[in-house]
Amino acid sequence: MPTRPTAIVVDDEPITRVDLRQMLEEMSFSVLGDAADGFDAIELCRRHHPDVVLMDIRMPVFDGMTASETIISEDLAGCVVILTAFQDRELIEQANRIGVTGYLVKPVEERLLLPTLEVAMAQARRLRDARRETAEIRERMEEQRLVDRAKALLARKESIPESEAYRRLQKMAMEKRSTLATLARAVVAQESGREVIRRAKELLIRTAALSEPEAYRAVTAFAKERGLSPEEAAQLILDRGGLPK
Repeated sequence: MPTRPTAIVVDDEPITRVDLRQMLEEMSFSVLGDAADGFDAIELCRRHHPDVVLMDIRMPVFDGMTASETIISEDLAGCVVILTAFQDRELIEQANRIGVTGYLVKPVEERLLLPTLEVAMAQARRLRDARRETAEIRERMEEQRLVDRAKALLARKESIPESEAYRRLQKMAMEKRSTLATLARAVVAQESGREVIRRAKELLIRTAALSEPEAYRAVTAFAKERGLSPEEAAQLILDRGGLPK
């Protein structure tokens, strides 16, 4: 049995809330609650995560546009459909910018309500799918960047071709039952930490006239004294331009 779509109604006029609730329930929506201002609307959405919010724009205390922006940015509802007493192109453009996917002019005509909600929910699904696809592409690009960097670091460290370094990374990932991206992230983090320590040692050699072993001991002693990792201590030394007096 299909699940009934859920809704929340937000309007500062009680009679409007009652009318909208009745229309929605006749259209087989489950109305999870109603609110008289944007603040209560946000709290209701945090509690219920409805499929759709019918949101009046002009309300006292906390206006509907601000509430809609919060609901959309925090992904508290499937979509937001705004209710406005008049057609205002600037308002509609602002609503589009924040991610509102539908609007209705008050008083709401029952014959327009269901088509508007269906279009708004479908558009919201398309937007979510597009955002998810974009995020997946970015994640894959970041993973590839990490793999390329790890491959280059390993090739330089071992004085081997990058193709061989890549094969070694693949072999290590299989042996450790890890993804290539996870292993690459660990390799990059390890090499980045070594690089920070190397730069801190060079700074101490240059500014404090220490030998390399003395500089390394100074970094590790400073780390132990401050309860830091050697990498964190080295970064602090670099930030301060040397050991603190």
